[in-house]
Amino acid sequence: MRPFAVLSARVVLAAALFSAGAPLVANGTEEWIGSSRQWSIGYVHNGGEPYCALVWDSMTGRTVEFHESLKDASWLIKNDAWSLPDHLATKVSVTGKSNSMEVPAIGADSKSLRVWSLPGNSNAGGVQGIIRAALRGMADINVAFQGNEPDWVIPTSRIYPMHATYAACIERLSNKKPVKIESATTNPF
Repeated sequence: MRPFAVLSARVVLAAALFSAGAPLVANGTEEWIGSSRQWSIGYVHNGGEPYCALVWDSMTGRTVEFHESLKDASWLIKNDAWSLPDHLATKVSVTGKSNSMEVPAIGADSKSLRVWSLPGNSNAGGVQGIIRAALRGMADINVAFQGNEPDWVIPTSRIYPMHATYAACIERLSNKKPVKIESATTNPF
């Protein structure tokens, strides 16, 4: 391979790696404002009620998403390997450091379960409680399913360093205007 071709391949690879860590704005509806240790925080406004998203990506096809708006909060668990019927009702067992509870879940789509905060029977306070505890440094959560899906350990203990970023996102929901996030590249204009 010629030296120029090797250099070009390295430049393309470096650009791809650099852009992977940059905030994402897709059609003006999603803005990813922070990430750390497999967790990401985003501001989402897709025409409905804007919300803050707190997303864990296991990098193995399993994800957990917490969505919080000013009026509601929801929790989605997704596995790319699942093929679920629509609106399947089930229960999952959620275990923290010192307590355990069974909570309802329903199929949100063929790959996702909506946990605890079901349509028509919202428990936004419970989901918000998990988010707030995670932001204070709670222990990881264990989720056990009724079927043959192995238990998941959701690393909520890794969220704590992003407390200020999530608080800024919630503030942005309240103010309906962008909040200035400190970053390595800023511009006074």
